[in-house]
Amino acid sequence: MTDKHKPILDILVPTDFTNNAFHALCYTTQLLKDRECNIYLLHVYNQRKGFKTQSINNTIGTSSDELRQESEVRLEQMHHRVQKKKNNPKHTYKLIVEPDNLIGVIHSLVDVLGIDLVVLGNKGKKSSIPVFLGDIATKTMESVSKCPVITVPKSARITIPREIAFATDFKKPYNPKALNSIRSMALRCGATLRIVHIQEKEGLNSLQRTNLDWILAHFEPVPYSLVKMPNFISKAKVLQVFLEDTNIKMLAMINNEYTILEKMLREPIIEKMLLKIDIPFFIIPDTTKVSEEF
Repeated sequence: MTDKHKPILDILVPTDFTNNAFHALCYTTQLLKDRECNIYLLHVYNQRKGFKTQSINNTIGTSSDELRQESEVRLEQMHHRVQKKKNNPKHTYKLIVEPDNLIGVIHSLVDVLGIDLVVLGNKGKKSSIPVFLGDIATKTMESVSKCPVITVPKSARITIPREIAFATDFKKPYNPKALNSIRSMALRCGATLRIVHIQEKEGLNSLQRTNLDWILAHFEPVPYSLVKMPNFISKAKVLQVFLEDTNIKMLAMINNEYTILEKMLREPIIEKMLLKIDIPFFIIPDTTKVSEEF
């Protein structure tokens, strides 16, 4: 298995100018400090609502022009702020301002620009998994099929992860490109992979053993360990218990309709459960289209 990397990565970082979004941008610059990158800063403004701090009293046409201009100014300010904080000659910034429909714009830019990774900030508040991720992050990871998405809680440390957890139940043979994305991230970070098996039954059946072998073959030569966790209360709670007892700094999950992540998002019980996970989620779509750069 060879590593064929693009000479320059294309990274999309949407922002609403909050501290959460800036924190996600700073995390991105640290994670990719050794790679040549085009970092696209994106702001999508709402033509009718404007910014939270201002009142729009003009006509829609006029306010749209004003909003675009103000968005461009604020995006440039954010650019200067991150350059002052983390100036890296390997990183080139490109600023994009578009009206309305953030999810649609993200989806379009991933296609047009050949984006390798989308990074989003999230509040990371103590809540259920869907609320923890946030509506935008959840919709983004559900709609983007050509690259991974990282969601960064506001409490996440800006550091390169040396241990990455990958949660699975071994019930499905993942697409090689999705597995290679996790492998590439681990190699890039010099990280050990902790493969977390949430057990619904004692031991593995023949299909699960085959899928485990498939996963391990694609993770070579990354060092790894296999961790077995009982499935009590909910899968989300199991992961929280595991993460609280370890030094894990990133949680990787592959997303499709049959995976643990999908089950976590749909588990009725987690809507009633309070969770606190303060590390980034690395979410990879399980498709043949996904970029293998991560």
